[in-house]
Amino acid sequence: MKKCIKICFVFLGLFQFTDGYSQSSTWAKDSLAYYEIIFWTKVKAKKNDEAREIIDLIEKKAIEQLDEKYFDFLEAIIKKESEIGDLELAGDIEEIRGNLEFYKGDFLESKKAFKFARDRYIKGKIPSKIAGMTMNIGIIQERLGYFDSAIFSYEQALPIFKSQNNIRPLASTYENIGLAHYRLSQFQKALDFFMKTDSLLATYLDSLDIRWIGLYMNQELALSRLNRQDEGLKVLLKGLRIAEHNQDQMMLGRVNYQLSIIYKYKGENEKQYKALLKSKSYNKLTQNLFELATVNSSLALFHLGSSYLDSAVYYAQESLSYFEPQGLIEEISNSYSVLGNVEFQKKNYEEAISFYKKALDNFNEKETQSYAGFLFDIGFAYSMIGNTKLALDYLERSLVIRKKLKVAADLRESYKGLAETYQRNGDYKRAFENLTLFQAYNDSVFTETKNKQLAELETLYETEKKDEAIADLEKEKELQDLRTSKQQAQIYLSAGGLVILLGLSGLFFRQSMLRKKHNQVLEIKNTEIAKQNAERELLLKEIHHRVKNNLQIISSLLSMTTRGLKDDKMKDAMKESQSRVKTMALIHEKLYQYENLSKINMQEYIQQLSNFLTQTYRSDKDIQITINAAEINLDMDMAIPLGLITNELLSNSLKYAFEDRHEGEIIINFSQKVPGSYSLLIKDTGKGLGQNLDIDNTKSLGLKLVKTLTRQINGQLKIIPQPGASFEIYFSDQPIAA
Repeated sequence: MKKCIKICFVFLGLFQFTDGYSQSSTWAKDSLAYYEIIFWTKVKAKKNDEAREIIDLIEKKAIEQLDEKYFDFLEAIIKKESEIGDLELAGDIEEIRGNLEFYKGDFLESKKAFKFARDRYIKGKIPSKIAGMTMNIGIIQERLGYFDSAIFSYEQALPIFKSQNNIRPLASTYENIGLAHYRLSQFQKALDFFMKTDSLLATYLDSLDIRWIGLYMNQELALSRLNRQDEGLKVLLKGLRIAEHNQDQMMLGRVNYQLSIIYKYKGENEKQYKALLKSKSYNKLTQNLFELATVNSSLALFHLGSSYLDSAVYYAQESLSYFEPQGLIEEISNSYSVLGNVEFQKKNYEEAISFYKKALDNFNEKETQSYAGFLFDIGFAYSMIGNTKLALDYLERSLVIRKKLKVAADLRESYKGLAETYQRNGDYKRAFENLTLFQAYNDSVFTETKNKQLAELETLYETEKKDEAIADLEKEKELQDLRTSKQQAQIYLSAGGLVILLGLSGLFFRQSMLRKKHNQVLEIKNTEIAKQNAERELLLKEIHHRVKNNLQIISSLLSMTTRGLKDDKMKDAMKESQSRVKTMALIHEKLYQYENLSKINMQEYIQQLSNFLTQTYRSDKDIQITINAAEINLDMDMAIPLGLITNELLSNSLKYAFEDRHEGEIIINFSQKVPGSYSLLIKDTGKGLGQNLDIDNTKSLGLKLVKTLTRQINGQLKIIPQPGASFEIYFSDQPIAA
């Protein structure tokens, strides 16, 4: 009796490649005609089990290489179905055709074949195979984007498999229900069903069976969406080892594709791209059109992220050429989304909206991350062209769905988009409310990370205590061995010598035990102190993070206010205030990012500050900023005044130094003359300062601030007004002035 519902396993990757391309093609050319004769000989002799074995062999060879000759072979048999005379065998042939069409990626033909097969099994009253075909039709529904219908089909098959205690298809049914829940963004439910599958497979599968690979891939998907990426990576690498062990080209293609997703998450772009190319090469070998189109879709996203927009369009259109004829709704939507994002990057917002709406129109499930994402994209594009009414409508609809799904990153994006849209509309009150919510979700993500780190510290602490207990047991064993040696020595020692020896041993043993007890107490205290220090560091990082966020809110409010002003002088004053706040915010940002919570890397800090100010005072002039900063770490009390000084002098150069020219250079040098003694030089090639500049009596607030801050760090300021402005500050590590 042939096993049922192979397609359930096809989706999850049960089959293995044993021959290469040329061997399989030769087999199809030379052997099919022979086996066709054998098949009909067995049918006419009513040896249906032996005829079924012939069909199973054909299927196995066809899976190795989807040559059209196999499809022609099956079509020829199906046309003579009336001569077969056995409903189960006729159903099996249709099922195999459906499996091969599925592998090939023609889901509509696959679904048609499965329906024919189910009709034969219903007429033949074969419950297990009826359930198997119901499962397979559910898988096609899922592929086509009808997830609720897919779950309905799976749940119809489930009681039949349970009643027969048929473990293999039962495991596949649980797994496919999990996949449907995953596609509905119900990630915990999905993982629960995958774990049920895991428990069933463990009852009969070898640990290196390729059937595990599909399950590990699915578990990784759910774990990643639940922000458990490290667990997911471990599971996926187990799958990769199994695929390599079995030299399974199809599964190597799939696992490499999924590895590309993890590399994307980790920001390892080169590894991501290589994994995608590997996956594509394997899929070309197996001629799996669906997975080839899926890789093309991911290559489109990769090139979009790398700003190779023409390549992104090419791969998106390549994937659409397969997805659209197949009616694969979610995949079609994702490809149109890429095309929309390309136009958005080109600032062709109307064209972007057109593509986003195509993505939205093709989508069925309206309570998912993807649907909410398309709504957001449309809303944000409307915001960019100034249509705030439509923008807010789409953004609010997206937010309603995202609140139900409770994905922090998505909610953060929604609140940021709403804040910017309300700001463009001049509604600063609502802009501030949404900006505050955006920052709150930033804080919640930080808190989740902090809690995870604390849990890891707790685990480390508990492990250390266990290690100490093991060490104590080992020492006890050593002491026991010592006692045994002493007992043997008693036979050879005199009574008087024995008394002396025991006395000395007792004295030494007592001293050893006291020392051991003291060391244990000291180790426990040191461990507690280390744990408390780690907790304090995390708390201090969170404080710096929140201070940075609060300063960022102030900076954003100043930016909003600036856009509503018409007076140029007021705008300049607000921009200056914003840059000063941002300068301080950068310090706190650096502090919570570093392991060292008291020192700032000035090289990185000056570079970031320069990038920010260049954006703030951007112009069409060709102004080159050259930074020569040594790897010097300063504490916060010294770094903040120095950052504010740099902010004032660099801002002045960007605003005023090149008013009468189209190009120029600003040079920033920060160096250590001798240990503990530093120099900051900021000079430009601009028009210079007035020859009669008196910094003590200047009316410029910026220069007054530079003078005050220089005095605060006990520094000396040297100014060379011509040619070009040059400011050099000498200071050293010492308590700053009040």
